[in-house]
Amino acid sequence: MRGLSAELKVGLFAVIVIAITAFMTFKVGGLDWMKKDGNTFHVYFRNIAGLDEKTKIKIAGVDAGIIEKIKLKEGQARLTVRIQKDIQLYSDASASIKATGLLGDKYLDIKTGSQEPLLKSGDTIKNVSEIVDIDDMIRKLSNVSETISTLAATLNETVGSEEAKKSLKETVLNLGDITSNLNETIVVNDRKMRTALDNITTLTASINDLVDKNKEPLTATAGNLKDFSAQLKRDVPDLIANLDKAAKDLRSVVEENKPAIKNAVQSLNNITTKIDRGEGTLGKLVKDDRLYESINKAAEGVDRTISAVERFRTFITFQAEYLTKPQDGKGYFYVTLQPKPDKYYILGVVGDPLAKVTKKETKKTTSTGTVTVKEEKIQKKIEFTAQFVKRFSDLALRIGLTENTFGVGGDFFFNNDKGKVTADMWDFSSDEEDAKSPHLKVGVDYFLFKHLFVSAGADNILNKKWRGGYAGVGFRFEDEDLKYLFGTLPRISTN
Repeated sequence: MRGLSAELKVGLFAVIVIAITAFMTFKVGGLDWMKKDGNTFHVYFRNIAGLDEKTKIKIAGVDAGIIEKIKLKEGQARLTVRIQKDIQLYSDASASIKATGLLGDKYLDIKTGSQEPLLKSGDTIKNVSEIVDIDDMIRKLSNVSETISTLAATLNETVGSEEAKKSLKETVLNLGDITSNLNETIVVNDRKMRTALDNITTLTASINDLVDKNKEPLTATAGNLKDFSAQLKRDVPDLIANLDKAAKDLRSVVEENKPAIKNAVQSLNNITTKIDRGEGTLGKLVKDDRLYESINKAAEGVDRTISAVERFRTFITFQAEYLTKPQDGKGYFYVTLQPKPDKYYILGVVGDPLAKVTKKETKKTTSTGTVTVKEEKIQKKIEFTAQFVKRFSDLALRIGLTENTFGVGGDFFFNNDKGKVTADMWDFSSDEEDAKSPHLKVGVDYFLFKHLFVSAGADNILNKKWRGGYAGVGFRFEDEDLKYLFGTLPRISTN
């Protein structure tokens, strides 16, 4: 260094200081101009409100990229943004312009979204929340304020006469009497008013919950205020002209109907006096608690009726079985009417492969004397079932008509009603073909799916000739399920 001149030493020192300063500037400011890592996306805004190139992008409040380029395209600002490569954006990702404080710098806030598919590099973020232009809104609100002032002045001219003031004074006095009467009514009906206030409190809580669940739609609504303000600016001149015309018409109407207004005020005063004395239907409703109780009881009766109708359920069942001993099939069609969870009725039609035997005795007179002839008629026919069912927890007992004869039965439900063990006994008079004992059937039904179930068990256990097993399948629908199925069937055009 001894051979270097003082000027050269100063120059080298200045170059080193400038290089260090430039490096620190890029490092602290986050200006990684040498790096181009990350994915690029496009965002369109009608107004970027102070965003510049190299402005930071934040996701969940954390720096995640920069605005690389801003370009005006078809009247909108097109932003090319670069996001860190390890951050994934979905199709419902959204972008909005925010500030770090009331007077802080603006930045671009992005929500990544969660709905597939993923956005690829070069795609556009379509969900955008536009920033509200405060200056335009203030100017439009100022114009509206001037319009309201003009309207107030017009109304003041309309009702500023002595007669109008006198009528208004009388109206105020009558309203004072009405308020006094209503106060007395409220004291008498304090219990009813408290119930109404409780209902209002519940409604307020529901509205608050609704607002909390719809914050994002409300934010979008705020973004649309700018369009509404522009439309309002175009419509304000027509609105002012219409209001001015309405004010003139109102003034002429008031002038023409002053006697009628005075008579109406007097009539209103008379009506409130009658109500206070308990005269008329409205007066009796306010003063007589018995009428209120009658109306309340009638409303409770209607409510109970509607609740009973809503609880009523209807089920339709189609079932087919194969019997091993007759080696034949058996079909069932049932309609279940359930007015209550613990009580229901079963109506059904059964196609039975076993014939019914009808015995008939006739007397015939011959040359040798009178002879009794016994005839047996074997006939297969459609049979009917009509049972009443009472349920106790997981056990249900049935009684009524079973396949054209008196019968009883029971069901034991398990696995949240997906399965049941069932037992039925009927035909106590042994009317079936070659039957010497009642018909006893025991089996199990189990739902594999919501509407599909399988069944299996032993049939006609007490009769040796027909004793055997059975297996079957069935479908069970509720009336609401049938409405859905019929509603989704394709319609055939008749054209």
